[in-house]
Amino acid sequence: MNKRIILSLLLFLSAELAAQETSDTLTVKRRVFTSTAYRQGIRQNNSMLYDLYAKSKAYDAERQMKHARVLTPAGAAVSVAGLALSINALIGVKKTTVIDNVEYSYFKRPVANALGGVALLAAGVCLMEFGSDKKEQSVDLYNKKKKHDALTTSVGLNKEGRLGLKLSF
Repeated sequence: MNKRIILSLLLFLSAELAAQETSDTLTVKRRVFTSTAYRQGIRQNNSMLYDLYAKSKAYDAERQMKHARVLTPAGAAVSVAGLALSINALIGVKKTTVIDNVEYSYFKRPVANALGGVALLAAGVCLMEFGSDKKEQSVDLYNKKKKHDALTTSVGLNKEGRLGLKLSF
């Protein structure tokens, strides 16, 4: 008899734990230049996130997501441009000059272009990371909205005609 009670209590607690895992919250996994959102272990692409944000009326999260969608590809483009400018400056331009009737060949490598390319590369990386931060912020704002929406109170009459307070969380 004692074993049955312990077994039924154990089954009840495990059912409660399993019920808590089916939450509607999002999680984020950060990588080097990207963030990936997951909901219940399933990867969410941008359109799925937009649909989820629209259904739950998480407008702040949607705004952050829009910023992330602009910043991340813009950062990649700026980084590629900076890399191309730096490589072009390092390759240089072949020039020749004549000194004392002797022709000399050399490469002119503009330092300003190389430094500008490195600066563009760094700015592009910062933009990509900022876009990734914005995506993470959008997920956090969505989770806060869901948590806030889950806490509701209502006052009214119950089935028996008495005044009552209902708390839902």
